[in-house]
Order: sequence, then C-alpha cells, then structure tokens
Amino acid sequence: MSFQHPPIAVSVIIPAYNAAPWLPMLFDGLDAQSFRNFEVIFINDGSTDETANLLDSYAVERSNVKVIHQPNRGVAIARNTGLDAAVGKYVAFVDADDAIAPTYLEKLVSLADSLDLDIAFCSAWRFIRTPGDMTDANLLIHPKPQGVVPGKEWLERTVADKEWFAVVWASLFRSGFIEDHNFRFAEGALASEDVLWGVALQPRAKRVAFTPETTYYYRNTPGSIINDNSTKGKIKRIRGNTSVVEELLSMSDSESSPLAESFRALALENGRLLLGEVAELPSLKQRIIISSQLRKRGFLSRLLHETKIKSHKKRILTAYFFSFLEIFTSRTAPSEMPASDTDK
Repeated sequence: MSFQHPPIAVSVIIPAYNAAPWLPMLFDGLDAQSFRNFEVIFINDGSTDETANLLDSYAVERSNVKVIHQPNRGVAIARNTGLDAAVGKYVAFVDADDAIAPTYLEKLVSLADSLDLDIAFCSAWRFIRTPGDMTDANLLIHPKPQGVVPGKEWLERTVADKEWFAVVWASLFRSGFIEDHNFRFAEGALASEDVLWGVALQPRAKRVAFTPETTYYYRNTPGSIINDNSTKGKIKRIRGNTSVVEELLSMSDSESSPLAESFRALALENGRLLLGEVAELPSLKQRIIISSQLRKRGFLSRLLHETKIKSHKKRILTAYFFSFLEIFTSRTAPSEMPASDTDK
C-alpha cells in the first residue's frame, strides 16, 4: 500500500465472485456518493458469470475505478490484493452483493477526519431484496455510541454488551494504522476471516468512534458462505470457525483481563454456533467424524472448561457423545475433517 495525500481520500476495496446479479445496484450506490474523493478497487476473484465483463464495462468511463482480475482464491486474499493496490488515506471494504447509501463515505470520512480516528464505524441494515425497505430488513449493527474510545475499550464494551460485530464493512480504517501494524487478512481462513481481522486490529487502535446513522445495507444472500445450509456449506463453516475459536482461545491465554475475557466470550459464542452446525449435519457419520476430530484436538475439553451455561454444556457433551461413537464405527479416523461427497 502506498499513500498520496491528496489526491485520494478513500480506497474502496470490493472483492467480487459471481456477483453479476447484484452489481448494478452497487454501481448506482457508488455513482451516487456525495463524497467524491475516492477510488474503487474491484477484485474479480475468478468469477465464472458475467462479473468480469460488468466490472470492466463499469470501469471504462470512470477514471477512479480499477479492476484486478485474479484466479479464485477466496475473499481474504482478494481483500489483501486490494490493500496492496490502495493509495487512499482511508480504506473502506464493501461486499459486492451489498448496497450503500449516497452519504456512506461522506459520513464516515467526516467522522474520522473530525475526530482523528484510526477506525470509524456506522450502523447497518440487513435486507433480502430492497435496501431500506423496512418490511424486508432489520437493524444489524447498533452498538451504543461511546464517543471516542481506545480500540481495546471499544472491543471490551461491545462484547460485554453483546453488540460487537465481526465485519469489515460499515467501517473506515486509516491506511497508516493498517500499515503501521502490517495488518492483512488471514489467507488460510475458510470462514469468519472478519473475526480474526477485528480482534487483531481493534485492540491496537488508539481512537475509535461510531455513528448510529445507517448508511450500509448488508444483503442476506442465499447461497453465500454465511447462508449456505447445504452440507458442504456447513462443513466449510465448521472448518473455518474451528480455527477461529482456537485462535480466540489462544489469544485469551496471552492477554490480561478484561480483554482476555472478551476473547473468551467471543470464542464461546462462536464455539456454540459451530457445535450447532455439527449437530445439524444430516449424516451421522459426518457428525461422528467431526466430533471426534474436535475432541482429539482438545477443542471440546477447552470449551467445556470455559463454559458456564448449562444449555451450552449440553451441546458440548452431545458432541462428546458423538465423538466416542467413532470407536464403534471405525478403528481409524481421518486426520482431517471430512471433505465428504458434498465437498467437491
């Protein structure tokens, strides 16, 4: 990442994979921005639909738009490609299937500039069809405004209030802050890469603030990794979230309270959700094998030790039960979580 102060205030980084149905709405949002001093960096991550053509056509008549084409390697690597190409004072991440209000960048830049922030956050709506349609949406991000606080305090408070959000959109990051700490997305993450970015970045920020104005619209897209309820999708999330939970627990061991408690709380919440995914796998064999691998990695025992809530303990003990069924179904267990016949 290199810097130019001026001319470019914000680098908007947008990974895109098979996003053709959603791009026209995003293009409209970018063109309507009231704040104009920004560049857009699209990373076409090996799309197989019309995404590449749409992006190239959009960039032709807009000098502030560049398109980078690369083989499909996942959203984390795509975002890192964008970071390497960015030249703005600030960086904003937008998902290609989402939408932004005309004042999205204006509000965030105004907040960050006026308060000299490392990170600025805004509120966001979740929608399915139409941004801003209240019959089709719900408020997704709504932590209590706290004024300007250190990032460590922001994370501790929002986790304690159950209002911490593990997303990179609806945010503005000072580029110098990212580069000072050499932050990049974890490229091996299969899912929840935003969580690891957030817990690594936020505690190191000196000045963080939030505006309750809702200018970002998150699309609840069927088939995305978050919403893919196929067996393949569930297994992919389990794999990714297992690594995230283990990293959070490791971080909780290396930090002092109350930040350690925040990491532990996030680990337990993500662990609870992960085990819920395991319990919903349709194949008994898959449940047995994955539960066994989680037990052998010490994942279940660590979660059980940290968990105080009875219903959560019950879910962990259920996974223990399935893990020991392996003894009766097979003498050998695979060294990796199963790909299964759906993970091709």
